Amino acid sequence: MGGGGYFPFGLVEKPSDEIRPPGDKGRFAVTKTASDEFVYKVPTLRNITLTAPYFHSGKVWDLKEAVSIMGSVQLGAKLTDAEVDRIVDFLGALTGTQPEVVYPILPPSGPDTPRPVLDIPETNGKGS
Repeated sequence: MGGGGYFPFGLVEKPSDEIRPPGDKGRFAVTKTASDEFVYKVPTLRNITLTAPYFHSGKVWDLKEAVSIMGSVQLGAKLTDAEVDRIVDFLGALTGTQPEVVYPILPPSGPDTPRPVLDIPETNGKGS
């Protein structure tokens, strides 16, 4: 549910500079297309209660605060505490069982262990 697309952040009202820094132009930084200013990748809503921090800047750690901010900047609406709670409850219903990831135990490194090749080519003449 949700995710997979790029959408404007601050559709009705500009978010605070702390949440969306003024120099952060979103996808525009990559595409240089005017319509991509302040456009960001939208994450999936599945397991959203487990994926703090929120927003591309990672500045919001509370889902209720994120929902409230989205109400104002995307809808131009001041959501009541009850409305925010209902939306957060709905988002909580999208939480599922996380798959268990079992990592292999690697043997210890020794003098005969091959070393990684760290030959990383420069992309812009400045190292990155």
